[in-house]
Amino acid sequence: MKATLTDSIAAAAPVTEMQAEVIVLAGPPGVEQLTYSVPPELAGTLLCGHRVIVPLRSRKVTGVVVKLGGDRGQGAALKPIVEILEPQPILDGAHLQLIEFLASYYMTTLGEAYGAVIPGAFRIETRRLFRLVRKPDPLALAAFGPAEKAVAGALAARPHTMRQLARIAKGPALRSALGVLDSHGLLERTEGARGRHREAIPMLARLRENSGAAKVRGHRQRAIIEMISGAAGVATSVAQIEATIPNARAVLRALQSRGIMELIAAPPRTVSLDSAAVAGLELNEEQAAAIRAIGPAIERGAFEPFLLWGVTASGKTEIYLQLAAQCIAADRRVLLLVPEIALADQLVGSFRARFGELVAIAHSGQRVAERWASWRAALGGQARVMIGPRSAIFAPISGLGLIVVDEEHDPSYKQDDGIRYNARDLAVALARFSRCPVVLGSATPSAESFANTRSGRYRMIQLPRRIADRALAAVEVVDLRAEFRPTQANASARSAKTPDAPPPVPLSAALQAALRENLAAGGQSMIFINRRGYHSFLQCHLCGSVISCRNCSVSMTFHMRDRSIRCHYCGERSSAPDVCPECRGLGLEGQGFGTERLVASLQTLLPSARIERMDSDISGRGGARNAILQALARGEIDVLVGTQMITKGFDFPGVTLVAAVQADLALNMPDFRSAERTFQLLTQVAGRAGRGERPGRVIIQTWAPNHYSIRAARDQDYARFIRRELELRRELGYPPYMRLAMVRIEGGDARKVEAIAGDVAASLARAADLASMRVLGPAPAPIERIRNRFRWQVIVKARALPAMRTALAAMRTAVAARAQAGAVHVMIDIDPVNMM
Repeated sequence: MKATLTDSIAAAAPVTEMQAEVIVLAGPPGVEQLTYSVPPELAGTLLCGHRVIVPLRSRKVTGVVVKLGGDRGQGAALKPIVEILEPQPILDGAHLQLIEFLASYYMTTLGEAYGAVIPGAFRIETRRLFRLVRKPDPLALAAFGPAEKAVAGALAARPHTMRQLARIAKGPALRSALGVLDSHGLLERTEGARGRHREAIPMLARLRENSGAAKVRGHRQRAIIEMISGAAGVATSVAQIEATIPNARAVLRALQSRGIMELIAAPPRTVSLDSAAVAGLELNEEQAAAIRAIGPAIERGAFEPFLLWGVTASGKTEIYLQLAAQCIAADRRVLLLVPEIALADQLVGSFRARFGELVAIAHSGQRVAERWASWRAALGGQARVMIGPRSAIFAPISGLGLIVVDEEHDPSYKQDDGIRYNARDLAVALARFSRCPVVLGSATPSAESFANTRSGRYRMIQLPRRIADRALAAVEVVDLRAEFRPTQANASARSAKTPDAPPPVPLSAALQAALRENLAAGGQSMIFINRRGYHSFLQCHLCGSVISCRNCSVSMTFHMRDRSIRCHYCGERSSAPDVCPECRGLGLEGQGFGTERLVASLQTLLPSARIERMDSDISGRGGARNAILQALARGEIDVLVGTQMITKGFDFPGVTLVAAVQADLALNMPDFRSAERTFQLLTQVAGRAGRGERPGRVIIQTWAPNHYSIRAARDQDYARFIRRELELRRELGYPPYMRLAMVRIEGGDARKVEAIAGDVAASLARAADLASMRVLGPAPAPIERIRNRFRWQVIVKARALPAMRTALAAMRTAVAARAQAGAVHVMIDIDPVNMM
């Protein structure tokens, strides 16, 4: 897309008025792209990618300009664009192309795509508000009918929109009531605005020439004029005015509309790089080779995808830092994607230590003002490096010279609701549109990315050694079958009501001895189990029933800290019962274990150790996660127990022992990626040990020691694992050898959901060419019900994406009417990651 008129339009018949195609954000159903006229005063400044205010029926809403052209005067008169919201476009040409690609590839509309990209808080919308000027006098009130009295009473409390009033009185009755109130002079119509942050860059206020002080009204206007006048002819920051004077924004608008003052964009600050400040560490031979391979693509401004496959602690972060410095020196920008911003503190710290205020962070967990400040810094040019999770792919950072996707294999890059995009794949597309290199880094690359290196689509760069030639941690696999077979017959479960002596968890003799030895030697330990809570579920040994969630098809997890049972899918929570809800007997016993119970067992085993737990139950509390990590870095924690969040990217030199208590949990999932995820998790776990001067040791406990993923993780041999994995994928017809799509059918009525699922499968089967496409299902999802919505799914395998997309589009059209009538949602997921 281009922001100026094409030569053909410029050479056409005389044009009296420009027109613009605008994607309307949060418009009514069926309204997403509309044509508006461009007022003459905006014709010289309006560009594609600008955020604008446009009229839509009785409202004014936010939109994004996607195309500009000439109006030849045909057809009805167009409504004009009202306002441009920032001096420069919020989306550059590369991001406009990216959003078109997003809508096309993931089979959604442009309106939905732009709605997903522009956060709701950044949209400005005006609404017509009705309010009472004064209360009706008693005589008039006595003459009012029921509708007039109800509407007057509501408006006396607060202003209402037409939609809100429609809940009080319907159709003709509402129009009649408003007419009566208007005829009595009681009604006033105003325009109210929702949304924030009109200025995308810092704004300055300055007095206009020949503006007289006599025009000033009120003490706040006078205070603002004094602030601006006191600046000795220099424009004053609007942010400073708003911080000093209450409700300054409305006063500034009044002064601006009366011609006393004007608002201008603050010029971007010039930030220079101190070469000494950004000087990198000394590189080893493999790191230097990686820089030499990627650097020329930055210099040329050329698209080239690289897969940086480096063992844990091989120095990938230093490569990112030095490439970023090269990119910034060439006056281009850097986008760095991380799986989860909450778990990337060390990476963010490294970039901020090197580049300071040039680094901005953007993620959905920020407060609105914080996130907008990051976007504003990107738009204004103050941010040269943008770091964030998957949503940062849409951050308005233009002039990209490098994109990095750290831990590219991580499933967190896949969006699980709304538009099911994969930010890793979008990063490759954005790099192509931006004409810059993209680096996908991982110690355990995804099968799809590795296959792309085989086909020549990506260029492989390897880092086979750790920094300073430190040895990889020694890995030992413990066979739990042999370890616990002799005592299994004598094992007895304890009731959840007797927590004082927690039942033993499967801690092998080798692991117990290693923990004691490491503690005595002053080393730190990490224990990994990918399950929260104390007991996995509560079961009655009298009647056999399991306490399950009333909203989901899963059991409730018992948490000892507050003696509650919780559903980890919908959040349902209640106190743990003393008696079985089914038979009313006293037979409830806890089964299975999670992080809480593991901590209790370790406290019994190591009474002198300082033991902490880190999972989403703990890290969700404000500051708790950072406090734990800082304590671990200071050596104040001896043993840290956690879920997979402790496996991601942490570099603690004091950790010399790492253990996975039940390494094969993921292998039992009904997912073709289960072996890959098991290998990746265990390799990442092993990578936390021995990153300092002291050697590391890893113990993997498993009931499946002979599985190829476990054995490859023991040897930390990615090449051997991926060869075996790709052989199986080829035989079974899974990605990367076949394209995959999942159609998820959800609704509150189980029979309607099942019926629509049958229609979906039948429609796809009619379009399927058996030689190139297969349809699997319909079948209930592995978790059939979540949040009281029943879930079925149909899997489509195809050799070519276009044929699969054609079949999916035809299916969606065929079932749309019946699905809508039955309140059933049919969702298409291209390249699914979560099969549950």
